[in-house]
Amino acid sequence: MNFFRKPLAIALLISLPSVAYAAAARRVQIGFASFTSLSAPLWVAVDRGFFAQEGLDPELVFIGSAPTMVASMIAREVPFASTAGTAVMSAVAGGAPLKILATLANRVNSDLVARPGIARPEDLRGKRVGVQSMGGGIWMQALLGLERLGLDPARDQLHIQAIGPQPQLVKALETGVIDVTVLPAAFSEPLKARGYPVLLEMGTANIPFTLNSLFALRETVEQSPQLVERVLKGLLRGLAFVHQPSNREAVTQTLARRLRVEQRGAEEAYRVALDTLERKPYPSPEGLLNIRRMLARSNPKMSAIQVDDVVDARILRKLDDSGFIDALYGTPGAR
Repeated sequence: MNFFRKPLAIALLISLPSVAYAAAARRVQIGFASFTSLSAPLWVAVDRGFFAQEGLDPELVFIGSAPTMVASMIAREVPFASTAGTAVMSAVAGGAPLKILATLANRVNSDLVARPGIARPEDLRGKRVGVQSMGGGIWMQALLGLERLGLDPARDQLHIQAIGPQPQLVKALETGVIDVTVLPAAFSEPLKARGYPVLLEMGTANIPFTLNSLFALRETVEQSPQLVERVLKGLLRGLAFVHQPSNREAVTQTLARRLRVEQRGAEEAYRVALDTLERKPYPSPEGLLNIRRMLARSNPKMSAIQVDDVVDARILRKLDDSGFIDALYGTPGAR
C-alpha cells in the first residue's frame, strides 16, 4: 500500500483503462482525502484483510484534495474513493456521472479551533480561516461552523486559505499563518490542552452533513455491480469491526499509526468514531440538502440537484435486505 501526502499525488497514480471497471479485477485502488477517525473502517478493512476476504487486493491512495480526487475519478484513474459529499455534489451539478454508494457519517464531528487570543466568534472578523482545499469537506465544515456562530465570510471579511491536510492545518495554526481552522478531535484535543480555544464543538451542534462517503462513477455501478458489492462488503466488515467493543485496542492502534498521533489522541479519535460512524451507512438526505443549500449561494445550478441525482444505495440496500449487515454485528470481530 502506498500513501502519497501531496495534493498533486494524482500525477503519480497508475491510470486504469476503462475495461478494468467492467471486470471484477482483484487489484483495486481506493482514494481517500483526509486523515480522520472516520477513515477507520477503510483502514481497518485493509489492515485486517476484510477486502481480501472478498477477493480484492486494495491499494489506498491518499489525494489531499477532494476536488482533485473527484477529477481523478472522472479521468478514470481511481475506480473508488472516499471523501465528503461536497466535492461530489459540486461535480454532479457540473454534469459528472458520480454516485455516492454509502456514507459512513452524516453529521459534522470536528471542532472549530482558533489560535490563542481569539476567545469569541466576533474576534474572527477579518481573520484567516484555514481549510484543506477549496470546495472540499473541511471547507464546507468551516462554512457550516462559521454559520452556526453567526458569521458570514463575505460580510465579516473572513479570508479562507487552502493549507493542506490536517497536520499542515495544525502547523499553520501553531505558526500563526491562520487564525482558525476545523480539526477532528485527534488533532484538536492536544491543542485544546495547550490553551488553543475551541470556538465550537460541532459534534454536539448536530449539524447534518455528508461526511466520509464511498463513491464511484455511474458506469462502474452499472457495468461492474459485483465489484461494487465486494468493495462495499469489505468496507462494511471494517465498519462492524470498529463498532465491536472487543476490538477497541486493535482499532486504537490502527488510528494511532494511521493518524500519527499519540495514544491519547488515538483514544479520542476512537471515541469520536464510535459516536459518529453509522452502523448502516445510508446517506442522509438532510446532509446532502445542507450541502446543496450552502453551495447554491455561489452556484445557482445546485438548486436543481436532487438527492437521487447523487446517491445510488441499491447495492447497499441489497446487502442490508439479505441480512449481511446484521450478521456482521452478531459475530464477534465481524469475521
